[in-house]
Amino acid sequence: MKKYFTYVTLGILLLSMTAAGVAVAVSEPVAEEPVLIAEKIAADGYYQDMVYPESAREAVPLYVDPGYSYLTIKPGESDEMTVTLYNYGEDTITVEPRVAPKFFSDSKLDEEWVSISPSKAEIKTEDTQEFTIKVSVPEDAELGHYNANIFFTGLEGDIAAMYPGYNGALDLSVNVWLPPNVQVFNSYISDRVEAGSESEYVIRLKNVADKPISIDPEFERVEDEWYYSQQDSLDEKDVTITAPSVIEPGEKAIVKVKVKIPADAEGSVNGRINLNIKDRTISEWGQKVSMNFDVWQQPDEAYRTTFTAATADPITIKVFSVDYNYGTGSISSTTPSFDVVMKNANGEAKPVLVSTSYTGSVSLGQQSPVLYRMAMDEAASSYMEAESPVNEDIEQLAVYQEGSTGYTETYTVDGAAGEWTLEIMPHNTENFEYSINIGPAK
Repeated sequence: MKKYFTYVTLGILLLSMTAAGVAVAVSEPVAEEPVLIAEKIAADGYYQDMVYPESAREAVPLYVDPGYSYLTIKPGESDEMTVTLYNYGEDTITVEPRVAPKFFSDSKLDEEWVSISPSKAEIKTEDTQEFTIKVSVPEDAELGHYNANIFFTGLEGDIAAMYPGYNGALDLSVNVWLPPNVQVFNSYISDRVEAGSESEYVIRLKNVADKPISIDPEFERVEDEWYYSQQDSLDEKDVTITAPSVIEPGEKAIVKVKVKIPADAEGSVNGRINLNIKDRTISEWGQKVSMNFDVWQQPDEAYRTTFTAATADPITIKVFSVDYNYGTGSISSTTPSFDVVMKNANGEAKPVLVSTSYTGSVSLGQQSPVLYRMAMDEAASSYMEAESPVNEDIEQLAVYQEGSTGYTETYTVDGAAGEWTLEIMPHNTENFEYSINIGPAK
């Protein structure tokens, strides 16, 4: 009896262990092996490289190649592209492409501009079908960017936007543009200024059309919603604009902007000049010149340091300041200067200014910002020269890009052994370096 009980108990134990093993096997599903179904660079430059699970093909069996297209078309003209649909499903699919608004887009492409051929097709499993999509822009269309989705399946909305090309949908963008009739050579003005100071800047324009074009520049306040740090906007009373009202064909024009920085200004202040060019070829933002000013306050007290002279040899003091140009358009409009005072046990010794020197770094631009603006309809790399004499050859400004400018003052004073105090009061600069040489002048 005991032996029977032992066998029964052992059998139950083995069965329970087997059941537990089955339970463990069921609770650990095998991870699905992802399948790379596309890895290519489409002709329009759109890069597609996505790992798509095999199971997704059951829900969305169509793959659109390319999944994204960007067309640039002038008003009154048209352009077309060809997309290929791949049926990875197990059944024949009937496809009827249609244009639908793109979610979260303010500039919706008018579906009447788009024609698709064929309008309907059946795609067998593992087969392909090409569709020609033609976009015709009306002559009176407004310039700008337009967006739409072209759906080949029933999926729409956020789901369709997640995987362009892999859900039977095409993401279509159209840039309606015209070459600008007015070249704007200055996309922004940037300067380091002193609170309470007044400076004048210029914006250079050229009419490349065969007709007169009117302009009416005005100042616009700028809110700081795009800035991470606090910035105050200039007021209309702080800015004076002088400009012609008409630019004749082939003529170059200068817009003068006089800016007065408030005496209590601190940190950064900004503003914007809207050129109000009366020509449809100029986009809204292509005629707005941003202004950004780094405001500094003149210190009340001079910088002081001490040093010891072991001999009575002459003492040479060099003070150096450098202004870095962070991007074209950023350059100080004023030259630094320094007040240098030296003192020892005998009292104040007035240093003598013996020389001043200037240094600079210049690079040659690789691409004309005017041509870039014409191609992109944006001012992305224009050059700004602050408070400079009017240069008739304004195209030359695109060639030489100023990187930094340096200014040095050299002083000498009769030496004496002992403790010395050096005082430096800087003007029109936020940084400076100095050197002290005790010995015969080199």
